[in-house]
Amino acid sequence: MNEERVQEFLAGLADVLEVPSIGPGDDYRQTPLWGSLTAFALKVMLQQRFGCALTLKELDAQPTAGDLMARVLG
Repeated sequence: MNEERVQEFLAGLADVLEVPSIGPGDDYRQTPLWGSLTAFALKVMLQQRFGCALTLKELDAQPTAGDLMARVLG
């Protein structure tokens, strides 16, 4: 994976979740703001920034930021 895209992905994820940073091994669903509105905001960000259309169910099935990143960035 392109390191620049990885950093862009992790920064975008942290922005949506309103956390200072998030690492590939972190469970993004355990952040304080995680809920249906945050999941929807994340879904929209992934579509707009990375061209990846995931359902909310698919988002919830990715246990870590790294798993989600692999799904989105390939």
